Amino acid sequence: MRIIFFISIFVATLLAKDISATYRVSFGIFGQIGIATTSLHVKDRAYKIVIHAKSTGFASFISGGREEWYESDGKMVNGKLVPDIYKKVVKRSVNVGDVSNGTDRTVAKIYTLVYKFNHKAKTVTAIKIKMKDQHIDRDIEKLKFYAPNDLLSLFFNFKKLFPTLQIKKQHVLYAVGADKDTGKINLFPLAKKEFASLISGDLSGLKFMKVILSDKIFASKKGELYLGLNDKGFCEKAVLKDVLLFGDIRGELIEKNY
Repeated sequence: MRIIFFISIFVATLLAKDISATYRVSFGIFGQIGIATTSLHVKDRAYKIVIHAKSTGFASFISGGREEWYESDGKMVNGKLVPDIYKKVVKRSVNVGDVSNGTDRTVAKIYTLVYKFNHKAKTVTAIKIKMKDQHIDRDIEKLKFYAPNDLLSLFFNFKKLFPTLQIKKQHVLYAVGADKDTGKINLFPLAKKEFASLISGDLSGLKFMKVILSDKIFASKKGELYLGLNDKGFCEKAVLKDVLLFGDIRGELIEKNY
């Protein structure tokens, strides 16, 4: 499901009060495996970004109806989003008990991860909560690194960092929610010809880049994303390379409102 998340967040803020986008994600012989909605709401100096991603079809069946929510809350400072809290929630159904004696039942398994930013002290605290069948585990730790953005605020700030949306050389960015030890994200230029070899459809007017998160996404080798963005900053098409034995995952924007 993380592929749905990363495709969804690659949307540049238009500084409007509300923008949203919906994506469809497909995977080889399985066809559509998920759908996600992304929204940004700004009121006065406060903002909220919410992503809801859910598995569909066969992917929903084998994942226990897996759903994920991502949320970034903070404030607008000089036209940029500055996060105070970044939250991730993963929910799915699992079986507990013993099938042989009829005591098995289905319960919700929920994982919540909350990051709290202290920009003045340049620290980030992570609160991890695991809940399964009314049993709760809780852990608190300080991250090894500080970054001024989470993944959502960073990519909604993307057009502020790269106004033309063109990547002409390698760039390194940092965000809470990326690589767990460093927060590092690598951006690389990408030719239209190379992107066209990975995905079909109309690519006119799009700008292209490659993103490596130095982390596995959806069982890919290294989280290598190929992205095509329109002039508003919305990701129109995306490919996640080398997933398991089936090749690439492809994502496509199917609805946008701004």
